[in-house]
Amino acid sequence: MTRRAVLVVEDGTEYVDAFRRLAADSDDVEWLHAADAAAARAVLAGRKVDAIFLDVVFDRTPPERLVGDPARGVEHLARNQGFHVLAEIAPLVAAGVPVLLAHDFSSQGGRLQALRERVPGLEGVAEGETATRMLERLTASAP
Repeated sequence: MTRRAVLVVEDGTEYVDAFRRLAADSDDVEWLHAADAAAARAVLAGRKVDAIFLDVVFDRTPPERLVGDPARGVEHLARNQGFHVLAEIAPLVAAGVPVLLAHDFSSQGGRLQALRERVPGLEGVAEGETATRMLERLTASAP
């Protein structure tokens, strides 16, 4: 059986650690981690991934490693870094790869649709969605 590769992009390890703990009994998933846009690009350029989880807030990332328009300010970039990382990695995301962005789009359907033009597999995370449910979504379809 082929293991499913899931890339988790976050400035810490809280999500990847939680997913690993929740999936502890399963050998079906290889968890990959990237702490910033450059690391995510490197992973995606070097190998196939089956799903991507992307955090939004990167407030522990050094300012020089944040991507996006510096005129917006460091605080804005850090609070919205997931959207900027998404734009950076979009050309490297293979067709059909689900991308789960830790943002609730329930009141922003137009924004989600616009982002899906670049990343068709993009989905959001509803307010209060559990890590267990996110894990299920990331590992739902077998490779």
